[in-house]
Amino acid sequence: MSDQPPPRPLTETELSARLRGLAADVAAPATGAQARGRAQRRRRGRRVMLSTTALVSAALTAVTSGALGSATEAAAPPAASVSHTPIPAPSPAPVQRVTIDLDAHTLTMEGRRFTISGLQDNCPIGETTVTVTAKYPTLTMPPNKFSKLSKYVDIRQWAVTFTDRSHHQRLLMNALDPSAGLNSMGHDSGPGAIALSPRDGKWVYDAIKPGARVEIKGRQAANADPDSVCYERQPITGDH
Repeated sequence: MSDQPPPRPLTETELSARLRGLAADVAAPATGAQARGRAQRRRRGRRVMLSTTALVSAALTAVTSGALGSATEAAAPPAASVSHTPIPAPSPAPVQRVTIDLDAHTLTMEGRRFTISGLQDNCPIGETTVTVTAKYPTLTMPPNKFSKLSKYVDIRQWAVTFTDRSHHQRLLMNALDPSAGLNSMGHDSGPGAIALSPRDGKWVYDAIKPGARVEIKGRQAANADPDSVCYERQPITGDH
């Protein structure tokens, strides 16, 4: 216990005097310095409150968006880049390959070789590589200067045609009419197209396909007579 004596109680007069002093301090108006100090304290309090509110909002945004991840969380690997470089398409293979050798008087296709009637020197085909356009079981040839002098109609069997560089459909091959003399096989006698024997011509007609690529090898004359002479070179329209 403390050895000091308890404080003396205030008398009624002393208590009244202290209460009057306190009342006087509260009622007294504040000086200019005191007012400025109070305003500064209020502003500092507002700034502290605004800073605290901003920090709390930023923390909530980071948590919601996932910006704050675990320290041990692995970073997601970057997405693999996709190449958009176009891959060149391979050139389409020809439907068939056929070779006509004008020097050897042969036609080769599907592993078989046939003897042909070649071209006259004055009536070359004029192309070294052609594409088969169409096939006709029978084809009536356009009039020529020889048929004008007679009633003879020139009809070819198993005819195969191509389109030349002038965009004209022309005769490429046909089966030789037996009445025209099969002794021309293996020799040059055609006025602008090649011919095969009837049996070989039928086989080639059945086996060859539109779109076949035909390579024409061997000699071809540099100059040609007009179509009135090389009538197999005339454009074909319809069944003529």
